[in-house]
Amino acid sequence: MEYLMLDELRTVLLDAAEDDWVYFAELESMILEITGSSDDLLRRAGEAAVQFVRDGTIIPGTLTETHGFTPWPTTPDESADRIHHEVTTMIRHGQDPLPGQICWFDIPDQTPE
Repeated sequence: MEYLMLDELRTVLLDAAEDDWVYFAELESMILEITGSSDDLLRRAGEAAVQFVRDGTIIPGTLTETHGFTPWPTTPDESADRIHHEVTTMIRHGQDPLPGQICWFDIPDQTPE
């Protein structure tokens, strides 16, 4: 994935995450807005998410009305592998993620300890 696009995506993602939790499918919209291309959005969003989770830019989790954002109880590498697996499965089945599917993201300094 192009470094400049990733850098811009990181900025847009972090800006969005400052205000609210971000669901996975929003990454696709962000990439489309940045690149103007709808080619391979799910694959590119998956690659970006995996990289951002591995490097600690964002943390994945689930979102519930009762508990709000709850980080996955896995290491960054395990979380990245899970995202990669779920994205690969969706691509194989020709599915696009709906809001809330795969995971939600938060930035590390906003997650309760």
